[in-house]
Amino acid sequence: MIDEDLARRTVALLGTAAAMLIEDAHDQLVTRPLDALEAAALGATLSRLGDDLSALASAVRVLTRRNA
Repeated sequence: MIDEDLARRTVALLGTAAAMLIEDAHDQLVTRPLDALEAAALGATLSRLGDDLSALASAVRVLTRRNA
């Protein structure tokens, strides 16, 4: 079991990391693709973003389970 305060601070940092990932992808996410190449790039961005957010969520679950 890790220190509860450390777990909360770490979860907050993971949330900040998630927000930064979304912010970094924002322009591409809200811009309509002009062609198939841009659509494929958007798909790749969404896939990568999904993987990254899932990894962050898994880390949060581990931290909260260990401190429940």
